[in-house]
Amino acid sequence: MLWLIIAIFLTLSVSFICSLMEALILSTTVAEIEALKKQRPRRGAVLEKLKMSLDETISTILTLNTIANTLGSVIVGSLATRLFGEAIIGAIAGSLTLTVLIFSEVLPKNIAVAYRRGLQPYVVYPLAFMANALRPVTYVCNLLVRFVVPAPTTTEKSDEEIILLAERGAQQGTISRSESNIITNALALDNVRVSEIMTPRTVVTALKKNATVGEIFREFPNIPFARMPVYGKNLDDIVGLVRRRDLLKTKANDQDLDLVEKIMQEVQFIPETVTVANALQVFLKTHQQMLVVVDEFGATAGVVSMEDVMEQLLGREIFEKDDVAVDMRELARTKQQKQGKSAKRPGDGGAMPPTAGKFPPVA
Repeated sequence: MLWLIIAIFLTLSVSFICSLMEALILSTTVAEIEALKKQRPRRGAVLEKLKMSLDETISTILTLNTIANTLGSVIVGSLATRLFGEAIIGAIAGSLTLTVLIFSEVLPKNIAVAYRRGLQPYVVYPLAFMANALRPVTYVCNLLVRFVVPAPTTTEKSDEEIILLAERGAQQGTISRSESNIITNALALDNVRVSEIMTPRTVVTALKKNATVGEIFREFPNIPFARMPVYGKNLDDIVGLVRRRDLLKTKANDQDLDLVEKIMQEVQFIPETVTVANALQVFLKTHQQMLVVVDEFGATAGVVSMEDVMEQLLGREIFEKDDVAVDMRELARTKQQKQGKSAKRPGDGGAMPPTAGKFPPVA
């Protein structure tokens, strides 16, 4: 009878530990690993290695759990038959199955998820030892798996899964609704083209490169624009950008006769077909705040600013205290409807607002 009790206890104990480790390693997050690495660097590094090789780790746990349950069932069944005969073997098997389900599956997994932060430092070394001890067995198992499923399994989450996790986090209060929206919008940047967020050509006007600073201030007494495109022959010949502060500095130095081209800066161009994510990379690489968007023929299609990208990311418009809330894309559509389909593209000038798409064009 003592050996039967010992066999049942060992079977349940090994299965309990395996289920606890499995649930713990699966529920451990990257943030928790980084926190453990700061508190206990060596244990954190081991846990990170186990998490990175998740397939091998899970194979180790499942292998040991299967061995324990199989051998335990055989030994318990054999001992029970000797003690009680074959008449009640079915009742013993059913009782053992129910006991394993409750005490070696449901209970340990709930404990692991609820108390994983406290258990992580104490589980990593036993789990690493198990992985090394059973490496030959798991190696053979992985070979058989790859033979049946040639493509390696991946643990990377798709965009849809991440969005769903963000939505769930917002509903549960783990993250705020605005944080959830930013995550969703960030993943959508690859699906939105620059042409969808740019300020269209029909409401963009630029300064002539051979215009003097004095002429600019006579046309725009109060320049409400942070950056303005500069063109040569026409709007399809954008040659640079000029900043408002450079114009103000030149004006303050009484250099009214200086030409715009003297103080303009280099301009960057991007195709209208590129995604907003690619445009953001260009902004970061070139340290520019505004890009000129061109169509397939190289003609100017519009302009896009860093704030346009930020608005797309945040999901709301960004205003400065002096901004006039005018949607430039909507204004462009209205203008086209008034002019009709045969309207020609203007090539004469105007300015880009500091927050693209907020100010009406200045005549």
